[in-house]
Amino acid sequence: MKKTLNEIKKTIIHKTKKIVNLETGKAGGREAGHVLLVTHGSNFHPDDVFATATALLYYGVDKTGLGKFLHGYNEITEKHSGEFVRVVRTLDRKVMDKATVLMDIGREYDEKRNRFDHHQEGGAGKRDEGTPYASFGLVWKKFGKKIVGNAEVAEYVDKMLVKQIDARDNGIEIAKSLFSDGTEPLLLEELISLDCSLVFGLGLSPQEMNRVFDKTFFKLIPIAQKMIILMALKGSAMIETDKKFNQLYDKALDKRVIVMDPKLAVNSTDKKEPLFMVYPSLRGGWNAEVFRIARGFYEGRTYFPKEWGGKTPEELQKITGVPDAEFCHIGRWLVAAGSKEGVLKMVQLALREIEEGREPVKMTLG
Repeated sequence: MKKTLNEIKKTIIHKTKKIVNLETGKAGGREAGHVLLVTHGSNFHPDDVFATATALLYYGVDKTGLGKFLHGYNEITEKHSGEFVRVVRTLDRKVMDKATVLMDIGREYDEKRNRFDHHQEGGAGKRDEGTPYASFGLVWKKFGKKIVGNAEVAEYVDKMLVKQIDARDNGIEIAKSLFSDGTEPLLLEELISLDCSLVFGLGLSPQEMNRVFDKTFFKLIPIAQKMIILMALKGSAMIETDKKFNQLYDKALDKRVIVMDPKLAVNSTDKKEPLFMVYPSLRGGWNAEVFRIARGFYEGRTYFPKEWGGKTPEELQKITGVPDAEFCHIGRWLVAAGSKEGVLKMVQLALREIEEGREPVKMTLG
């Protein structure tokens, strides 16, 4: 049986009646210090959720258990092991003035005093490429490197996560729909703020709504922390992968073909020459794959010959003359053979198509 709007309203009020505008968490076993993290009350956006999640990580409150895998995190937990950390969502000026860290409210940016707002006249500055900072970016700029223990990793997290949230919070579009029927991109902002959108339609009183907002905000903190930590771990892996890839590139006699054994988590590169990567398949045999025009894109720099796409192994062997040719994706970005020699021969045939002008090479983005 479907619940009526009033029944839903009663359920929400019942579940949140004990929620107060305060969450506490100990970073250690004793209450030797006191850290007060403050952001605004009422509805929220990814900016203040992620800024708070970051500040909590800096003060050693990890809701995920994944922080131990970050290079700098043990030092943080040791440094703040005796501090008692509180998070308060409020619009009370007196509470804001007492904050150890004040985020997304206060109309002030002062890194030394841990005041991280961007709503004041003139904003709070921009990155070198022009994207303005929101509170998440300001908090990350101060604490990010200390949390992840590496400047390169902190920069990667800013580029792949923080900057995009900052841009949206400042009203900058970061994605456009490619659908003709009006379908819009599903953005992190919409997922994080989904509960806020639903609450406005339930006919709750302002007090009831704020209790729901508080409960939802604190439930999202572990999710935000997990995203930050996983992005940092991915960044660390990507940096190490790039180093290994550059070594393979330097050793390659033909820079158009990069042989990886084992395969690296790479599908694009800033290098201009590479067109194909060759690597052992997890299913047995060997694969060859095209490099993409840039990270985050599916379009290849080139493709395997048109005649190969979707053919059976027997047809592919007849067309190519490669006795152990097994597969060519219908999109022509991936081929497989039973041996390294076989897949390298398929790559050489594809290169001949390019050299003879039958298969174009696209300009690399970036």
